[in-house]
Amino acid sequence: MKSYPYILFDADDTLLDFRRCEREAFTTSLTESGLGLDFELCFKSYTTINRALWLDYEQNKVTQTQLRSERFRRLFTQLGIESDPETFGATYLRHFAAGSFLTPDALAVCDALKPTLNLSIITNGISDVQFSRISGSELKDHFDHIIVSDDVGSAKPAPEIFDYAMRKIGCDDKSQALIVGDSLSSDIRGGHNYGIDTCWYNPGGLENTSGIVPTYEITSLTELLALVGNATEAATEA
Repeated sequence: MKSYPYILFDADDTLLDFRRCEREAFTTSLTESGLGLDFELCFKSYTTINRALWLDYEQNKVTQTQLRSERFRRLFTQLGIESDPETFGATYLRHFAAGSFLTPDALAVCDALKPTLNLSIITNGISDVQFSRISGSELKDHFDHIIVSDDVGSAKPAPEIFDYAMRKIGCDDKSQALIVGDSLSSDIRGGHNYGIDTCWYNPGGLENTSGIVPTYEITSLTELLALVGNATEAATEA
């Protein structure tokens, strides 16, 4: 069994429940806006637009600043809404920053790993928003470092953010690091291209048609404990 003293966790949809945070922030923002729109219709359109823009962000086609309001500008244009996308975007981010909901087993697994391993987060996102969400969660004291693309000026899967992360955590041997994340396009592609082992967290059991091959694949975070040589009892009893 290979040893990984350094674990780099993705944040959204790996440790933090992004979808719940997104849905609740959008619901509250829409209510506060007083636009009187159908939530499900708006939210479905928004998620499609938002995911496309995040992929553009990974490929350096849009900046973080542009993304904040562009997603709502496109949404309002699509739905024929006359409202200020920047104002709505600011409201949304304020509520999203308060979303600290965790994915299943995230706390138990980090509790089990923290005493013996160096745990860090490497995430694409807006710095103050991501730090707010993590610091507001039960995981706030579990990480040695939190690396956010907004601070680095480069997003996963670019090698620059991995270079920065490895320097930050003090790891000069790529074989000692493992990245764990749900995104094939950013976490797994980025880790693979950089030369570190990867663990694809795939709780939905999705088919991988991307051509990107992870070192490991897990459907539950508790499976990670066996991969890094820790007893799963520590998590299941937590």
